[in-house]
Parts: sequence; C-alpha cells; structure tokens
Amino acid sequence: MQGIALAGVLTVVLGHAAFAGPQPEAAATVHSCAQSVLDVDGNQIWVNKEGSGVLTVVFESGFGNDSGVWSQIAPRIRAAGAQTLVYDRAGMGKSTINTATPYSIDNDVHILRTVLTSCGVIGPIVMVGHSYGGALALVAASGDQRIQGLVLIEAVVPQAWPRSEVDNNLRLMRAQYDEVRAQAPALAKVAIPWAEAMPATAARIDGVHIAESLPIIDIVAEKGQNSEASATIWRDAHAAFTANHPHREHVLAVGSSHKVMADQP
Repeated sequence: MQGIALAGVLTVVLGHAAFAGPQPEAAATVHSCAQSVLDVDGNQIWVNKEGSGVLTVVFESGFGNDSGVWSQIAPRIRAAGAQTLVYDRAGMGKSTINTATPYSIDNDVHILRTVLTSCGVIGPIVMVGHSYGGALALVAASGDQRIQGLVLIEAVVPQAWPRSEVDNNLRLMRAQYDEVRAQAPALAKVAIPWAEAMPATAARIDGVHIAESLPIIDIVAEKGQNSEASATIWRDAHAAFTANHPHREHVLAVGSSHKVMADQP
C-alpha cells in the first residue's frame, strides 16, 4: 500500500521537477553523508545518504523513533532509482541534542534544512514523515522549495491536536517525567522539552501554509489511535486536510496500527 502511494507522488514530482523555484545556496562544505555525524549548532546529527538519482526521498521519523524504522522501506526506494536520506533527530538514536537551545518544531526544521544543505541535497525532494515527523515535514515544506512532494503517514496535521488532546497528552506525560529522568536520562533531555512544547507545536501546525499545488499522499491508519474520542478527532482532521484539495489524496491503511511502516512496509 505505502509503496503504491509513494510511487504515485514520485511520478508527479518528477513530472514537475523542471519547474522548481529557487534553491537554497549550497553549503560551503558538502559532506558525503554516508553514515556521517554532522555538527549543527552543537547538535551531533547522525545521517546516512545512499543511492543516486534525480530525486531524493527524505525520511522523517515519529517522536521517540530513530531512522531504523525505515530499514524495510528505504532500500526499496533506492532500488526504484531514487536517492534516500535518513537521519536521527537531535536526541534520538545516534544523535545528541544541544539542550542550550529551547526545544521547538522550527528548530527541528532548521536542523533538517541544514543537514540537507550540508549533504548537497538540492532537490527535488519527497519527504516521507510519520506522526510528529509528518508535522515537521509540513512545516519544512511550507518554506523550502526543494520539497516537491509529501507522503504523510499517520501525521499530525492541522487540527489533529486540539487543546483537549494536548492537555490530555501533557497530563499523561507529566506523570512519567520522574521515571523517564531516572531510567532514560538521555531521552529525558529531549522528551520532556518536546512534551512541554506541545501547545506551541500544535499552534504552529494549525497555522502552517502549504501550497495547494504540492502533491501530498496522506496515509491514515484504521487503528491508529488509542481511544474512540481521539480517533474521531484524528479522522476528522485528516478528512478536512485532504477534502477539496485536488493535489492531496487520502489513503486508508486498513487494519494497521499507528506504525504503518512496521505493519504494512
């Protein structure tokens, strides 16, 4: 299912690649980025760029996951003729976080854009984003013309995190802060600031502007949410996100949990 969706958006993007707008300037030093660690504002970011081709598919993991979640998918994309880039966000996997910078989704996007430029990725790019990674992909696409297509997988889209959901999530997560600090201090450095930033993150996503011409495949899992109330909010948000938008397509991952890329790779 996911392969079909991605193939469709790749075709659209390649068809429009010649019409890309101006690209960001190349970094002074371009790295190969084959299993490399880049210093981005004091964050040590692990990145792996593989393959070749006109198109680069960039994978953005959900919160709490590292780039390993794409291990079944990225090789298939390279085999189809595209370059792939996976990386661990600051504080996840093999990457470390500079806690001197306050946590924000915009800083995550800044790190991503710096990685892309440092790795010589000039576009066109299709971003594949899961959960919070999908929200990050939306914010990135709103201001980077290298990104010419999105595949969203159970993504946080506008209105998916209304205040009621944010407050409920914060209540549940705050009850676990002490345990996380004690048992996973490295994770606590990013997880707690990430949680506390949720109200600002939700507001940022709700206000994001995405070009109507940008092709988007929006994959929603049939069994992605933990409660019926949350599932209703989630489904309604995704329905509104794709309805009456000719370049956005809704795809239902039948029988899948929130981690579609694991259930239906």
